[in-house]
Amino acid sequence: MRVLGVVCGPHRMGNTALLVRRVLEGAEEKGYETELICLSDLQISPLSEGPGGLYEVSFPKDDMEKVYRALERMDVLVLGTPIYYDHVSARTKIFIDRLYYYNHPDAKKRFPRNGRAVLVITYEWDNPEAYDGVLEWLKRTLEHYWKLRVVATLKAEGTTKRPVAEREDLLERAKEIGLNL
Repeated sequence: MRVLGVVCGPHRMGNTALLVRRVLEGAEEKGYETELICLSDLQISPLSEGPGGLYEVSFPKDDMEKVYRALERMDVLVLGTPIYYDHVSARTKIFIDRLYYYNHPDAKKRFPRNGRAVLVITYEWDNPEAYDGVLEWLKRTLEHYWKLRVVATLKAEGTTKRPVAEREDLLERAKEIGLNL
C-alpha cells in the first residue's frame, strides 16, 4: 500500500508537517510505502477560467504534474493544512482546485477510486472544536468529488502556546493513525 503525505503549510518542519510526517512514520512501521510532498517546495499556480467557465479552464504546466503522478499511485492521502483566517490555507485551496483536473470532461486520467484519506489540521486558537466545520468541509469535498473515504482526522489546537513538537500525545496519536491504516 502507498501512503502519500501532502503538507500544505509553509514550513517543512512546522506543526502541520510534523504531524503528517508522524502519520507516515507509523505507516512505514506497518510496512507501507510512503512519500511526502511539501507544497511550499513547489511552484503551483491556481486554475484560470476562460469565458466558458470551468469547461474552458486552463491547467497550468507547473509542479502540480509531480503531484498528479504521486496521487495516481497512492492508496491513502494524508492531507495536512494549517488553518488561517478560519479556513484551510491558500495552498490547500489551490491544491484542491487543481484536483479538478480529474473531474474535467476532457480529463485523460481519473483519480484513484476506493482511496482513503487522513485529515490533519493545526491552528492557533486554543479551542478544540473551533474548526470542526472546516474538517467537515474537507471531508465532504474529498468524499464527494474524489470518492476518498476519510478514515481519520487529527486536530492540533493552540499551537502558538503549545507547539506540536512539545506535545507527545499528539505525536503519538498521529503515529497510531499511520499504524492503523
